[in-house]
Amino acid sequence: MGEEEKRRFAAAPAAQEDALSETASNAREKRGRVRRRWPIAVGCVAAVAALAAAGFFVWHEQPSFCNAICHVPMDNYVEGYYEDETLCANAHYREGTTCLQCHEPKIDEQIAEGIAWVKGDFEVDERGDIATVGVTADEKMCATPECHDMQDVMAATQDWGGEEGVNPHDSHQGTPIDCSNCHGVHKASNMYCNTCHDYETPQGWTDPV
Repeated sequence: MGEEEKRRFAAAPAAQEDALSETASNAREKRGRVRRRWPIAVGCVAAVAALAAAGFFVWHEQPSFCNAICHVPMDNYVEGYYEDETLCANAHYREGTTCLQCHEPKIDEQIAEGIAWVKGDFEVDERGDIATVGVTADEKMCATPECHDMQDVMAATQDWGGEEGVNPHDSHQGTPIDCSNCHGVHKASNMYCNTCHDYETPQGWTDPV
């Protein structure tokens, strides 16, 4: 064996050791990169989930959520809200008021409504509206700082129809009369006072039969 071959033979273990060391170092570096990447991946997934949840919450606030999820019997209510200018619901839409500003979402009620919808345990009338209405609009609901001021409302309807002393918002019947006796938010409003009286009926309203 020549001197050159002896030197190469003697250097082989060192080269092998260097190669093994380099391989181990590369493996450690690769594991390090993997360890550094997983928090980024988790963060991306969390960000996407947060955006999806935020988007769902925003959609949940919109009337379109109601008839997209519960297609029947909510179509009439949503269409009236957006399109029927004779309804109080549409007046609320034009003022930028959403459904949930009046219909406060309560988890127990939403669960009960969801179960009733899945089971079909509800009645509708000939128009397809819910036959049994559990929400009535009263002064407590409507006369809030964000909505209507009853003093302003009463002032606006003083001497109604040119009849001195007549004010449908200052009824002699007092608290038994609430807003929903006259104002049909999702249906035509009705001049309830004309059950007994003969006051001017606003355009688009009905009179008691």
